Amino acid sequence: MALIELQNVVKVYESQAGSITAVNGVSTSFEEGEFTAIVGPSGCGKTTLLNAIGGLDRPNQGHIHIDGVNIVNLKDRDLIDFRLQHIGFVFQAYNLIPVLTALENTGFILELQGVSKKERDARAMELLEAVGLADRAHNRPNQLSGGQQQRVAVARALASRPRFILADEPTANLDSKSTETLLDIMAALNEKEKTTFIFSTHDQRVIDRARRILPLEDGQLKGL
Repeated sequence: MALIELQNVVKVYESQAGSITAVNGVSTSFEEGEFTAIVGPSGCGKTTLLNAIGGLDRPNQGHIHIDGVNIVNLKDRDLIDFRLQHIGFVFQAYNLIPVLTALENTGFILELQGVSKKERDARAMELLEAVGLADRAHNRPNQLSGGQQQRVAVARALASRPRFILADEPTANLDSKSTETLLDIMAALNEKEKTTFIFSTHDQRVIDRARRILPLEDGQLKGL
């Protein structure tokens, strides 16, 4: 059984200009351990598709099975709990909490899960060491560079040992050096710990590192 399976997923948004079909009949699957990029120009539906997989956005049609669970049918509260337990997110805008340190941001998901402070601090420090930021554990986001903040975001995404990580344009705000550092870290985690990564991107640097590429155009997968 595939880790993730999509069947005829459709997402339509209503606007003053009319209906916009952001994702149009997407069917595909992802296996455990993948390092995959969903690629295409801005507006092609990449983020919408990623949000649907992550349960952040409900499709109008279709099914999304994760470990055999059809998340489309989950009630809102159950879907929130499912995301918390199974899915890690890395966003373009980092989404760190400004008043928390790198250590606290990394352990935040574990705090939501009710993990003790001692355990979550130990796990957070382990991950900050893995992303090369142990020495910045007590710095807040405004004391970190963009690349460092994104590495904290990756550490946070890994904290609860999710089944997979969704990374939405994770390098969009980073310079070349920070991008290469971030990709090296994620590739190493994928290789050593078999962490599954699914990216949305139009960054050629990410595309070059992906082992599987899914081209998206006008909300549809092409060339498959």
